[in-house]
Amino acid sequence: MRYRPARYVCPRCKWDFAKRKKRCCPGCGTLLLIMSDVPTAAELSALKSFWMWNPEKERWDYIRDWEEHKRDAMRKYEEYT
Repeated sequence: MRYRPARYVCPRCKWDFAKRKKRCCPGCGTLLLIMSDVPTAAELSALKSFWMWNPEKERWDYIRDWEEHKRDAMRKYEEYT
C-alpha cells in the first residue's frame, strides 16, 4: 500500500507533476494532503474542505466538510468495533 502517489495528478486541473511544493498543485494551487503531512485537527477544521490521498483506493478524495467527515469516520469505526 502506497501512502503517497508515485506521481501527483491534480484532481481539479489534471496537472501531472512529481514534486509537491507547499502541499499544493503548481498549476492551480489546490491543497493536496497526504498522510505524511500530519496536519492537526485544528488546521483541518479551519480549512474545512480539501483533497486527501486515499492509499486504499489509490486516488484523491474530496473532503467537503472536515467536521462531518470526522463524525462519519468515528461512527463507522464504532460500528466496526
